[in-house]
Amino acid sequence: MIWLLDLDNTLVSRDDAFAAWAAAAVAAAGGSDADLAAIVAADGGGFAPKRDVARVIVDRLGGDADLDAVVEEFRAGIRDHVRVYDGVLDTLDVLRGAGHQVAVVTNGVSHQQRGKIERCGLGDHVDTVVVSGEEGVEKPDPRLIEIALERLGAADVDRRRVWMIGDAAHTDVAVGRAARTRTGWVSHGRSWTGGARPDVHAPTAREVIALAAEGHWRVPVQP
Repeated sequence: MIWLLDLDNTLVSRDDAFAAWAAAAVAAAGGSDADLAAIVAADGGGFAPKRDVARVIVDRLGGDADLDAVVEEFRAGIRDHVRVYDGVLDTLDVLRGAGHQVAVVTNGVSHQQRGKIERCGLGDHVDTVVVSGEEGVEKPDPRLIEIALERLGAADVDRRRVWMIGDAAHTDVAVGRAARTRTGWVSHGRSWTGGARPDVHAPTAREVIALAAEGHWRVPVQP
């Protein structure tokens, strides 16, 4: 089986990291709870344009009006605060120990995504990492999955043996469907509103992987 896994809010706590950085920045600037709420809301779970987020930060907290510098400041703050979710590294090791292949497939700029992976020690627990900012294409474009499979030496694999798992319906689940893989959604307790349901869903990546691996979808697992 091949496991293609999103990074942010799937394997690592990106939103928690942004919120932690924002809370410290608001406190340092003497801001309010309303300022913090506005900054977190502007981030849009990491999907909002970064300069738009920076503009809200400057409007709320003052300081440097160089939006690109503010973007780099909060990106660095995310890297400083990001953590891998409990049990994720063990889960990846179990998969690979059973002969499965594992890849991180993530949207984002190279230095940011690679920095999170290094911070969390993920690199030694997966077979390859594919970052959209390095490839010129991003989820939900299925070409990013094709790149991942090529790097794993599995370009021609039966797509029923491939799982794309992530927390975002419009990128992770959508790219899996576009590439004809199995799909798993990390819900974090949310209700599904994205149309046709993914093959598996659960609150955490560990639980999604466990459900997918347990069922195997009647397709034998091959090393």
